[in-house]
Amino acid sequence: MKAVWAQIIGGLAIVTITSSVHFKKKNHMMTMQSLAHLLFAIQYIVLDAFSAAYMDTIAIVRNLIFYKFDETKRRIPIILPIIICIIICIIGYINYNGIITLLPVIIALAYTISASFKDPKVYKYTFGVCILGWMYYNLHYGAYVCVIGNIVELVSTITAVIRDLKRRKKYFF
Repeated sequence: MKAVWAQIIGGLAIVTITSSVHFKKKNHMMTMQSLAHLLFAIQYIVLDAFSAAYMDTIAIVRNLIFYKFDETKRRIPIILPIIICIIICIIGYINYNGIITLLPVIIALAYTISASFKDPKVYKYTFGVCILGWMYYNLHYGAYVCVIGNIVELVSTITAVIRDLKRRKKYFF
């Protein structure tokens, strides 16, 4: 029964995070992704994948902090992403349980660095690349609904990027 609940929660998280990349403003994307990270954290706790659960919890805090800076149109001080990255590394070190547990740490670092940029394109591109890492991690821990969702996320992200490029009259192909 535990595995069924994990898949249901993962499905809800996937729907939420997949829709996030279609928002035009970075703060809207980050709000939706915070909700998705909460759902992912719950799912990973159910699956005993604690490294990912911790990184998703950090992602929620990071997104809310960065959201406040974007909302007030203030630049994110360079020290803030550095502090968050240090915290990610410390938690990753404490929870190290084999090489697979480093994957969420690396992904969280990439998200944190890309979220500190004002341009939402940087965040979208990073999001797209990190999906591949999540696919491997989700397969390893049995989050099968999330693997399907990762594929949908990848297609959704590529679609959003192409739509943005067309909107700017720059064609990808």
